[in-house]
Amino acid sequence: MENEIGKFITKILSWIQFRLDTTKYFIDKPKFDYQPIPWVGIAEANIRGGATTKRWNAIKKHVLSQDKSFKDIGCCVGYFCISATEELGLISLGIDIDDRFLRISRYAVPENSDGKCNFIKLRIDKKTVNYLPATDITLCFSIWHHWVSNYGLGDATLILKSLWNSTNRVMFFESGQEEVKDEFNLPFPSDQKAKDWLCDYLAESLENSVVKSVGQFKAGDYHHYKIKNSQRTVFKISRK
Repeated sequence: MENEIGKFITKILSWIQFRLDTTKYFIDKPKFDYQPIPWVGIAEANIRGGATTKRWNAIKKHVLSQDKSFKDIGCCVGYFCISATEELGLISLGIDIDDRFLRISRYAVPENSDGKCNFIKLRIDKKTVNYLPATDITLCFSIWHHWVSNYGLGDATLILKSLWNSTNRVMFFESGQEEVKDEFNLPFPSDQKAKDWLCDYLAESLENSVVKSVGQFKAGDYHHYKIKNSQRTVFKISRK
């Protein structure tokens, strides 16, 4: 009986925290602007909701029946991890540094995926990246340009190589492109498109890899972007 009461209290407290994390005045309708969280009633996200859904629909076509595990670096509120577990039965792990995102992610995991879809707090750098487990699939979306900005291109490349080493079969990669070049001090030359530079960079940096594009998707409607309606390329990096 005491155990049931404890679970009930924990559930209520988690619901209260979720409301605090996703509303302005608590009685508002919960929302999140970057990723949709349909498992808790947030079906749309203004900034990249549509692009998030489209990216998932594109990459899941490349998941094979033998794939069993999945990790997402910079997972935000867990859309890709939860989708991977719920739709494809993968054991998934989301990594982020934002406490609010992680609380929302954990709250959103459906009961039938509990224990199969997990989230941890970890700041990824050239040392901590080595603690990540090997998975069949790795997602590296919209995080590489932060590493370049924070650590420099050399260390960002070392991190990416370590991620590739912990990927058994395929990695999906996306970075900010021209729309954030100046903001993040990205190394894209003025005479080459960012997507072409990234394709060459990935092929040169990651050993025994084959790099292909799986599509271009809206970067998001951020007000401070000088380039509007920009798109980012999602790359599929497979082992030879």
